Amino acid sequence: MEKAKILWVDDEIEMLKPHVIFLEDKDYNLDTVSNGSDAIHMVEENNYDLVLLDEMMPGLDGLETLTKIKEIDKTIPVIMVTKNEEEGLMNKAISKQITDYIIKPINPHQVLMAIKKILMSEKIRRDRIGEEYTRFSSWLNREIFSAPDLKKWYEIYSKFVRWDLRLDKLGYEDLLNIHTYERKNTNEEFSEYITENYKNFIREHQPTMSHDIVEKYLMPQLEKKKPVYFIVLDCLRLDQLHVIEPYLQELFNIKTQHYLSILPTSTPYSRNAIFAGMLPKDIAEKTPQYWKSNSEVEDSRNRYEHFLIDRLLKKHGFRFPNGTKYTKILDQEEGKFVVKQIPKYENEQLIILVYNFLDMLLHHRFKDEILKEMLPNDKALRSLTDVWFQNSDLYKAIKKIAAQGATVVLTTDHGSIKVGHPMKVRTDKEASYGLRSKHGKNISCKSSHAYKVKNPQEIGVPSANIVDNFIFAKGDYYFVYPTSYNEYKKKFHGTYQHGGISMEEMILPISILTPKK
Repeated sequence: MEKAKILWVDDEIEMLKPHVIFLEDKDYNLDTVSNGSDAIHMVEENNYDLVLLDEMMPGLDGLETLTKIKEIDKTIPVIMVTKNEEEGLMNKAISKQITDYIIKPINPHQVLMAIKKILMSEKIRRDRIGEEYTRFSSWLNREIFSAPDLKKWYEIYSKFVRWDLRLDKLGYEDLLNIHTYERKNTNEEFSEYITENYKNFIREHQPTMSHDIVEKYLMPQLEKKKPVYFIVLDCLRLDQLHVIEPYLQELFNIKTQHYLSILPTSTPYSRNAIFAGMLPKDIAEKTPQYWKSNSEVEDSRNRYEHFLIDRLLKKHGFRFPNGTKYTKILDQEEGKFVVKQIPKYENEQLIILVYNFLDMLLHHRFKDEILKEMLPNDKALRSLTDVWFQNSDLYKAIKKIAAQGATVVLTTDHGSIKVGHPMKVRTDKEASYGLRSKHGKNISCKSSHAYKVKNPQEIGVPSANIVDNFIFAKGDYYFVYPTSYNEYKKKFHGTYQHGGISMEEMILPISILTPKK
């Protein structure tokens, strides 16, 4: 590795020769000068990694020399060496962008540590982060091979997300590549866990899933007889919640838990299950007027969320004199309307707000070249979520809700995953459209990365007829028709989708936001 090149500027540089030799023995390449003018010339002629600069020199003093050096190269680190501990002087020096300072008399080890702190900090930091990630990777492999239960899978995914956010800030390509590889393998194991256990989850009504959310989390808040806002952000992943969490923490005390989305992880199924407190097959059987047939557009099934949750609350004995307030926010105009309405909701007991922005953003990405540029990866998705939230009408509404002293139950209906591996599927013309899940009479997929369910009733999903099948993509795979393979791959490869089986789509956050006293 090339030696770091250092310039030491001091009018008594000859007396510091032992210090210079000490540093050269530590594998640094040093140039020395005795005045500010020569120092400026040396910086103009050479590329230095660091400058050691005496503060008190005849002619150009240290601060004047510092100013000139920064005019030549504003990024060069400078350590000021001074006898003066006066606060005003150091404030003046810091304002001129010194990186560090040393008080005389100095010793060689003091100088060495100051240099290392600057030149080696990034390498030391990389090494430390690398060691931490190695420990995480070892822990991860141990947990996966010890047959984790769902609670442990929640912990695994939470730690993955924490590393996502940490690596976003560090930008270490080598670690990012390893992290991506680990995630893919872990998602494969999670997908196998789900396919082996999902039918039992439905049959035994364990664990907490989409259709349990209102009863388990919302109703206990309603029992307190205080205003409650039930906010559902369509397609919000756990990492995206963590991105906006700091803004929420300024306003509320937050307690976040996890729940498991039902399959398919798509709005017509998972969100209806939340509002109805029932699995989709039960919605279709008990309230057929609120469940549309396969021949109709699937998104139309979410027209009746308000009726479904009112029915559920009434069933559990909740009666509201003024009813419940429900608004679905699909555009900016509706978002601004909600902000204006918040003060009017002060005496209401339950206000339901459904925000579709994140889901709409990802749905439009594949056909919008600008969005493709803006959303190339998960880091960009998190960054865009941050920017959107800070400037959103949702944030403005939440600030007003906090001022009211109301409680917020904040959750989502499903997440999303960036798809990267196509797999061929054969269906008839009546099969549903979807890249991560499909249902119909004749569905065939030979890939081991697909989960096929011959009897949809076993997973709580209604079927149009007795020969209906469901199929779900695992990990980051997606379905492509053989006849249009290249066309579909070009169109959808690298897009964000939902409906299938992955940690990102299924392990979802639910947060209780209580007012700060």
